[in-house]
Amino acid sequence: MILVLGAPNDAQGNLAQIAQDRLNCACNLYLRNPGFKIVCTGGFGAHFNTTDQPHYFYAHKFLIEKGVPKHALGDGILSANTVEDFKLSRALIMEQNPQILIVVTSDFHMQRAQLLYQRYIDYPKVVFVPAPSSLSKEELVPLIAHESAAVKRLREEAC
Repeated sequence: MILVLGAPNDAQGNLAQIAQDRLNCACNLYLRNPGFKIVCTGGFGAHFNTTDQPHYFYAHKFLIEKGVPKHALGDGILSANTVEDFKLSRALIMEQNPQILIVVTSDFHMQRAQLLYQRYIDYPKVVFVPAPSSLSKEELVPLIAHESAAVKRLREEAC
């Protein structure tokens, strides 16, 4: 199973570059490993999707346009943030019991995703694949700062 963490889309459903980077990474993995099922996360939220369709709807559309067959797409996860990505996908992962779980997220998001994964799922057969970001250095600076602060908070909570 390939679990792709959600990212923003605009009010018209156009995927942000972060989402496209993650989905391109997942698509490349799938095309080299067509036995996998892809599960996309992302529902609704003021900060990432205000349309009338869940984010994973647009993710599925993108993947199909890239050559992923519909039958390779699992049900989407109606999550509103990274914590919910893992909390809400846990039951599916445990039920499906995949031989291997691949978690795809942005390279700059990987450390926080791993911490949250360990907290909420901790499935033993997992590989994390960082989707290389195609954002400019200027665009990455605030994202990296946000992730650093979030990781720091998570580590403080654990103590």
